[in-house]
Amino acid sequence: MKLLGAMLLLAASMLCGCMMAAKLRERVQLLQRLIRLTDAIITELQHNLPFIADLLPQLAAMPAFRSLHFLQIAAARADSFPESWQEAVNTDVALPQDVREVLVTVGQTLGSTTLEGQVSALRLCQQQLITLRERAEELSRRKGGLFRSMGLLCGMFLVILLL
Repeated sequence: MKLLGAMLLLAASMLCGCMMAAKLRERVQLLQRLIRLTDAIITELQHNLPFIADLLPQLAAMPAFRSLHFLQIAAARADSFPESWQEAVNTDVALPQDVREVLVTVGQTLGSTTLEGQVSALRLCQQQLITLRERAEELSRRKGGLFRSMGLLCGMFLVILLL
C-alpha cells in the first residue's frame, strides 16, 4: 500500500512539473498565433482594404484564430470596433499583460490612419510580438526542462521522506 501511495505521489509531482512546462510552451504558441493574426490583418488591409467591421468576423472564422477568445468577442461586436476590441483584450484572462498592451495598440491603430500608417504600426506591433515570442521561447527552453526535473526530484524527495 505504501508503494502505491509513493508511486502516486511521484506521478503527481511529475505531472505538476510537466504542466508548468506546458504553460511555458502555450505562451509561445499564443504569441505565434498572434503574430500570424497581425500578418493576416496586414495582408487583408493591403490586398482587399476591408472595413474593420467586415475584417474581424472574417478573421474570427479562420480555423487558425478560433482559439483566440478576445477575437471572437471583438468580432461579435465589430460595429463598435475600437471599444469592443479594447474591452475584449482587457477582459481575456488568457492574455498576459505585456501581450495585452501590444494588442490594445493594434486596436487603436486599425481604422485610425491611412493604409500605410496602419501597416507600419501593425508591423511595429508584430515586431514587438516577435520579441516577446523569442523571450518566451528562451524561457521555455531554459525553464521547461527545469520544471520537469524539479517535479521528478520533488516527487522522489517526498517518496524518500515518507518511506
